Amino acid sequence: MHLYIHIPFCKQACYYCDFHFSTNLSLKDKMVDAICKEIELQKDYLLNKKLQTIYFGGGTPSLLSGGDFEKIFKAISNFYDVSSLEETTIETNPDDINLEKINEWKSFGIDRVSLGIQTFDNDLLKFMNRAHDSNQSFFALDLLLNNSLENITIDLIYAKNAKDFDIEKQNCILRNDLKIIEKYNLNHISAYNLTIEDSTVFGKWVKQKKLEPISEDYAAEQYDILVNNLTSQGFEQYEVSNFAKNGKYALHNSSYWKNEEYLGIGPSAHSYNLISRQANVSNNSKYIAALESGKVPFSIENLSISDKVNDYLLCGLRTIWGIDTKKISQIVGEIPPTFWDTLDILKNQNLVFQSGNSIKITAQGRIFSDKIASDLFFD
Repeated sequence: MHLYIHIPFCKQACYYCDFHFSTNLSLKDKMVDAICKEIELQKDYLLNKKLQTIYFGGGTPSLLSGGDFEKIFKAISNFYDVSSLEETTIETNPDDINLEKINEWKSFGIDRVSLGIQTFDNDLLKFMNRAHDSNQSFFALDLLLNNSLENITIDLIYAKNAKDFDIEKQNCILRNDLKIIEKYNLNHISAYNLTIEDSTVFGKWVKQKKLEPISEDYAAEQYDILVNNLTSQGFEQYEVSNFAKNGKYALHNSSYWKNEEYLGIGPSAHSYNLISRQANVSNNSKYIAALESGKVPFSIENLSISDKVNDYLLCGLRTIWGIDTKKISQIVGEIPPTFWDTLDILKNQNLVFQSGNSIKITAQGRIFSDKIASDLFFD
């Protein structure tokens, strides 16, 4: 079983982010209490209470104090079996890293850090309204590596469309970011194409013609630079946006792609039990009020057969593990001829390949993985 805990607070709003968070920390103490209460109330959501992974996401979980984490971990250990934990991850920003926090995290069993660097270029960091600069990134990496928290993944954003946009300049910045990563010899990188959402500052700028939309050709060019460079460094691209050395896959995130069950705690968190999905309310005050009255504020979506198989296709085709037609048959029964017809077209286009029951996306097809999956969707 996998546990995700959403911490909905940030120091400031990044201009590209549309995750649920607040820069007002006045409700932090009540939020921690509400999260602990939900951990208790959701103890029977998944029958298997033996945790394999815990992931603190956000928002910015590193804004929590040692006392906050002590409360949350106590609640987890009270209601779940933590004897077989394989990975406990915290998302953090470079400006939050100090020796005291590192020692606190280690004392609670946190053994993996997801560091939101995004880029080492100071001009782009300012453009995205990040709270840190490159010197803080270097300091954070050195401090983590020198204090026995070597299991680090860096978050990068590529295809950034800055106001003074110039393709060659952006390509040079990306190559420099990747050169710095090589110097640190890390085992995991998560790299995401900058997606401009309507509700963000960048989305508003695009509507106001202050910012150009990101072109597909530019995004594809940056993606090629990213993949080729990380591959030459010895990284394995085990998922469209994730790269690992030495088999150091992100175990928690891999559970999503492998269609495993998970429980989400906190406002806006999602849960999945193979039968339905449920989503907590994306409002801090409403979330806290509901938990104070002993209720979990969520909506639920019961999954149809088509929903189940389409989720499996969408997630599985993003990975090196691909999908298994036997598993599809277990979900839907007989696979319709239209699936095989579409699959033949995709194979002829060198976007997928098949070996027995296994279907995987080719290197050429990776950037189109979502489109390939949707082509194979069941009605």
